[in-house]
Amino acid sequence: MNPQGCRAALLAVRLELQETGSVFEPSVGGGLSDLLKTIITDVYTAASLPPRISVSLQQSPKLSALEQEVMRRLLQVREEAERLRAGLNRYSYLWQSNRRRVMQEFLTYSRQLGPEELEAEKTPPTLKDFQREIESLQRVSGEVVHLDDVIVLHNWLQVDLRPFRDSLLSLIYDWRHVYTEYLLASVRNSLQQLTRRGGSEESRFPLTETIILLEAAGVELPEHLAAQLQC
Repeated sequence: MNPQGCRAALLAVRLELQETGSVFEPSVGGGLSDLLKTIITDVYTAASLPPRISVSLQQSPKLSALEQEVMRRLLQVREEAERLRAGLNRYSYLWQSNRRRVMQEFLTYSRQLGPEELEAEKTPPTLKDFQREIESLQRVSGEVVHLDDVIVLHNWLQVDLRPFRDSLLSLIYDWRHVYTEYLLASVRNSLQQLTRRGGSEESRFPLTETIILLEAAGVELPEHLAAQLQC
């Protein structure tokens, strides 16, 4: 556990995204503490097995001081791990916000209302508003993709960020899907109107611009819609 002497991580934990939020598995609190205490107890037990050692090693002042130093360093790495987790909680709105409610606010006000806003002027979103939200999610996705696979704290605790990163990327995809699916429905509606009216389009969003935005977001039109465009 000496940062200057460690050549490889002594212990490892994973950062996961669960329903309650981001958590370490095993916990860097009780879980890691219990594990280290078990290791220390096992060392004492193994060392006391030789018949010539009759004195309890736990009564040794030097070993007692060493055990206290181990727990002190555990506290240090626990605090560092919590700072790491707190920093990544900047993405917490992605798992704390209700997608249905956020989308309903967006469709009503073209944005998400602030925590102190009880009401606002109703302003249905334009295609540029959809573009803003989709591009914002794409930027966040780019940040998350480049998170480190593994971080080693104090040279002895390895933190695997991949479970958290993968879950977060899945969440971002779900958020983006909310917006792109609405635009796909708009394209579908526009094509149906074109078919019924024989070339007259009365749609909420311009068809061509909507398709371009979807393509820029990496969304391919379903085959039946693409076929209708060719007609």
